[in-house]
Amino acid sequence: MNKLFSLGAFALLLAFAACKSDTKTGADAPPNPSAQEDPTALAGHWFPMDFCARANQYGSVLAAMNNGHLPYAYAITFGATKTDSVTCYDGIKSWKLAAKFNVDTVELQNAFQGKSVFLVYDSKGNKEMTMFNTTKGRTEMDRFIKSRATTDDGYKAFLIALNHNVLQGNFKPVGKGASTEAVQFSSGGTINNLKEYNRYRLCTGGDCFVAGDQYDVITLMRSDDANSPKDFAFKYNGQNDTLSIYQLSKNPADEKAAATVGALVYRFARTIPKAAPSNQQPQAQPQQQATPNSK
Repeated sequence: MNKLFSLGAFALLLAFAACKSDTKTGADAPPNPSAQEDPTALAGHWFPMDFCARANQYGSVLAAMNNGHLPYAYAITFGATKTDSVTCYDGIKSWKLAAKFNVDTVELQNAFQGKSVFLVYDSKGNKEMTMFNTTKGRTEMDRFIKSRATTDDGYKAFLIALNHNVLQGNFKPVGKGASTEAVQFSSGGTINNLKEYNRYRLCTGGDCFVAGDQYDVITLMRSDDANSPKDFAFKYNGQNDTLSIYQLSKNPADEKAAATVGALVYRFARTIPKAAPSNQQPQAQPQQQATPNSK
């Protein structure tokens, strides 16, 4: 059944691409060139907005994974001059794939076990595309949009969008002796008005997920101290308006073993209601951050 569904979805993809390629000619032809004529129109970083929207909904990267699927890549970068390949990012590594253009469809070749994934987009807008991935025996669809962030690689652009949807905002510290000054988490990964730390990084994959399936992991650090990065567990309440950050205790004899979630370290209440999922990311490049320890 899965195989039949995948074949059917792929046939729909091919039919959709064929319909999009059947453009008018002569005097009725649109003035915009197609991707086949100008593949550099896609130049830039693209990230999976649907995944970021789920992370916004649940206040959790883990929940975004568990209530949907992981996109083939967290970011895809098209070069401004080299149009025969793209660079993909998954948060751990980057890799290149050969790209074959056919009007409004881009085939990313040998994406997984010799199979391709396909990107279909509107060449008039160049701001949104849909990925069709049938390489794992089922059809997965993801909406990608172009980032406006000026970063030097696609994963950083993805993190800006993810941060915007999960943590960006002003929070009031809660608890006995808590500061009255609002703490601000920015989409660029900075923290303002938190005494101990001024940078953060969300765990998006790999072996940094050490707190089980109930807690996300965040790395807090100081930009002026390369030895400062420390992992914590975090969790929102059901309304995504209260953020709790907890200690993580790891087994020094087994770095791959699940860590124990310990005492509450910080609790924050949003001072402004959480916004709906958004693709509006700041255009400025985030500040240089200390490199977290490999986890």
